Amino acid sequence: MQYAMSAWKLMQRRCYDFLSHRYSLLVIFVTLTCIFVGVVHFGEVWIAWSKEKYKAVFHSFNDNILGISFQRQLCQHVPIDVVYTWVNGSDPLFLDDLQLYVPVTSANSAASRFSDKDELRYSLRSLEMYAPWVRKVYVVTNGQIPSWLDMDNPKVSLISHEDIFTNLSHLPTFSSPAIESHIHRIPGLSENFLYLNDDVMLGATVWPEDFISHASGQKVFLAWWVPDCSDVCPWTWVRDGACDPTCNTTLCEFDGGDCDISAMDDADIEIDEIESDYPYGFLREPKAKENEAVGLLEKKKMENYFDANDSTNSIHVRTLLSHSNSWEVNSSNLSINHYSSSNLSNHVYRVDKKNALKLFVNDDIINLVHVNETSRNNKLEYADRQKKKSKGLDTYAESLLYVNKIYNKAYGFERRKVPAHMPHLLNRTVIAEMQEKFALEFDKTSSHRVRDPEDMQFAFSYFYFLISEKHSVHAEEIFDTFDTDKSRTWSDREIRTLLTRMYPLPLDYSLVVDFENAIINCSRHIDLRSVSTQQPPPSGERYLDSTLPIVRRELILKCDAIINRIRSKFGQRNKYLHKVINAGKDETFEMLTSNVSTTVKVFDRIRSNPKKFICLNDDMDPLRRSENEVVRALLNDFYRSLYPIKSSFELPYQYRNRFTHRHELLEWRAGRIRARNAMLLLIILLLSFTFYHAFRHKIRRLCPIRTLPTLMV
Repeated sequence: MQYAMSAWKLMQRRCYDFLSHRYSLLVIFVTLTCIFVGVVHFGEVWIAWSKEKYKAVFHSFNDNILGISFQRQLCQHVPIDVVYTWVNGSDPLFLDDLQLYVPVTSANSAASRFSDKDELRYSLRSLEMYAPWVRKVYVVTNGQIPSWLDMDNPKVSLISHEDIFTNLSHLPTFSSPAIESHIHRIPGLSENFLYLNDDVMLGATVWPEDFISHASGQKVFLAWWVPDCSDVCPWTWVRDGACDPTCNTTLCEFDGGDCDISAMDDADIEIDEIESDYPYGFLREPKAKENEAVGLLEKKKMENYFDANDSTNSIHVRTLLSHSNSWEVNSSNLSINHYSSSNLSNHVYRVDKKNALKLFVNDDIINLVHVNETSRNNKLEYADRQKKKSKGLDTYAESLLYVNKIYNKAYGFERRKVPAHMPHLLNRTVIAEMQEKFALEFDKTSSHRVRDPEDMQFAFSYFYFLISEKHSVHAEEIFDTFDTDKSRTWSDREIRTLLTRMYPLPLDYSLVVDFENAIINCSRHIDLRSVSTQQPPPSGERYLDSTLPIVRRELILKCDAIINRIRSKFGQRNKYLHKVINAGKDETFEMLTSNVSTTVKVFDRIRSNPKKFICLNDDMDPLRRSENEVVRALLNDFYRSLYPIKSSFELPYQYRNRFTHRHELLEWRAGRIRARNAMLLLIILLLSFTFYHAFRHKIRRLCPIRTLPTLMV
């Protein structure tokens, strides 16, 4: 003990001696700095070494609603949030606002449209069961709070319309399209997020790859065709090459221009094969073949058989088979028959009053005149049937037609399908670009109080914007795409690959010769002496019988004849990578009616084979109240059978939220914060007063108050 005390006193004396030197503090500062830098470097090395071993700790795989790592299951490395839209249609304040802002006569203001059947509770349960990898859940409401929702759960946030609407004069709103057009503005929302209605459930395990992948991009699930533009005109008649008076209306976009004779003369009309309405698709042929067909038709004077007063302006079909001059005209059925059995070029041309020709592929020898007449008769029968039994469209269908018309004008006429009723993976940047392009239309949608025929239906607008948007491709990029050996020149093999993607197969030899001649002509007239040719082209680029020169990159970029051809084919590409999938395999969509027996069958069918996405929509008759109560009880029992386990988003069964509206909750929280701050201030003052009275004598000795001596007069 004595030796220890002596050693300690010796160390004290040495420290005092060291501190007595002039530069002792500087030495201490430098030493501490070196130690700090060494610790920092050691920490960096340790983190780099352990990052691979503890990868889940440094990654967002465990940033999800369950807080566990999904590193072994997930391939996507981006966080994905979930957004719900929810409303409690039985809330008195909501009903008062609905009555104040929306006319009672509006069909879209019916209380049944906003009824809450506890779907959100079970949808969150399904989310936790089958997609626990999502990062966070946002519930968008008009300020209402579900009575069972745990507001203290950090993985769920309640978003009010005031938080996301840019124009607050559009509020309050009762229109789902108006609300959906703003959900991408939720603060803190992930770049890619899942959007679900509260009546959408998950029935099996779901991963991000069900919606998007690195290879194919966004997966677009399309269900059924957009409703017909009118009761007497299906979309298959529009722009089919024949003028249909029943389709020559504003709603049907004037038959897609089929009744415009001048337009038919100036432009080719292309028709896609859709649902076997037209068994033969149009193909383009060289102009020489068209002229040859026109000459044959004029030679046989077939135009005399057309009826100048035909109100339908139907296009008659004739078979033209080329072989020598062996033709026979049969005036009874207006067909041309060919007798030869060799060197057949089976083509069918459609001829209208202006002798405009369209080419069909004819794989079988059939009476196409009969096919055309049958199609024409079916049109008349369809029109008569629709006139007898007209059907009206609801607001949703009318808004689909509204968006379809806008997109036809923006992207060209095409027949479109409706996205499936399922969760939709959306991208915030794509939504912002879509709304920037159609700003007026989305602003009008946002201003609607209830659903309107001129709404921009959100999912339909989003996915067809994703599909239809193109971006221009530079000529240099097109050249590099086919320059597979990266030699900055095109070989004969690379040119052959280019031609196979530009023209239909089998390649016509005349097309190959014409393309090569265009390159040769450009090489003779374009001066490339200023171009550096230090790197020679690879050997073996030309075939033995090839007459092409060295097809350098600079030659193609200056050759207008080639550039114009490849730009017309490859100048536009899809802006967003996507893959269209026909829905039906993984989705279940059912309309719940007031028929109890039918409803039971629907529930049992879903129970027997639950698909990944389940959507049950309310289509019950509000007048059948007793049956509706039974259906709601069956629906609740169905949900409880599939999702019996309470999720982490729910309060314990014996608790309910004290407040039903967010403003009440925020006021209570603000009052609680004020009370807490006042209490803390009072405690601090009390402790300070107690401390002062306990140590006032020592404080006075440590801090003496000096006064000036009194001056004696």
